[in-house]
Amino acid sequence: MTRSTIAAMAAYTLELREAEVKLNQNESPFDFPEELKRAVFARIEERGWNLYPDFETQALRDALARAYGLTSDNILTGNGSNELLAATIGAVVAPGTPVIFPRPAFTLYEKLVTVANGLPIPIDFEPDSGLLPLERMLAAATRGSVVIVCSPNNPTGGVLEEGGLEALLATGATILFDRAYGDFAGDTLPPLDDRLITFSTFSKSYSLAGLRLGWLASTARTCTEIRKVKLPYSLNVFSEAAALVALENPWVRERNVAQLVTERDRVVRAMRDLGRLTVFPTRANFIAFRPQRKALELFEELIARGILIRNVSAYPQMQNCLRVSIGTPEQNDRFLAALQELG
Repeated sequence: MTRSTIAAMAAYTLELREAEVKLNQNESPFDFPEELKRAVFARIEERGWNLYPDFETQALRDALARAYGLTSDNILTGNGSNELLAATIGAVVAPGTPVIFPRPAFTLYEKLVTVANGLPIPIDFEPDSGLLPLERMLAAATRGSVVIVCSPNNPTGGVLEEGGLEALLATGATILFDRAYGDFAGDTLPPLDDRLITFSTFSKSYSLAGLRLGWLASTARTCTEIRKVKLPYSLNVFSEAAALVALENPWVRERNVAQLVTERDRVVRAMRDLGRLTVFPTRANFIAFRPQRKALELFEELIARGILIRNVSAYPQMQNCLRVSIGTPEQNDRFLAALQELG
């Protein structure tokens, strides 16, 4: 028998649909470069597959520390940032702990808090402002509470205003800061603090979503506590090798970010010029918008034309809304042409 809390939950799911142009999961449209794939394969061929990965992923943690001006004791790695988020919530959320987060947000946050028997405290906000509801989060946060914030925020694209993290830390709360889309907003890793845990990913700007690579940064003291909860050996040798090659070639991330930001801004302007859409401000690699017509009908008509985006209408405050990931210029042109045609 499952716990009653779990029995009452719905699983995190994604409807599987096929389309020539896939713009529904905020993935990079650019594959990891072929020459770098070959470098990863070469490293894997030299290593025995019969042996477990390095327990501490020391080489990767050292490389991340060099790249971000930290020490390896400040870093944990895992099978995607979601695994590390789950471990962190397991470490910092006790039964009844208040956990504040803006809503709409990534639905996994509330699910993980519920599994931990924490007390979810969503702060609803209107997504067309381009900013997260900092003042109301500050009013709800207290010493002993936890705040989860993603900036840029998924699925809205809005950001936490400048100084927001420092203000949230001043409340005495523990802050879980998800910067999965931070590269597209030009952010930097915030200073370390015992009550600040920052989550990053190789999925978006490094084009490695298929390998599930995440890492977190905090003080050595906080990382020691989270390590007690984190599953061992969760990052396989193939993914670790790919992450090392990626960090040795930062031009991949820099190129991807530059191209996607340029395309994002171009697509936003084109969508607004259509005049039939409410386009939400975004600093991420996706755009949320509300058409004047029924979103579900537009979603299906786009699929009929070979273009898959995301229907996010089920999110609170996002009734009749859709979200499109930024693709290649050719994919974006095809999406924009379809929007123009469909009205």
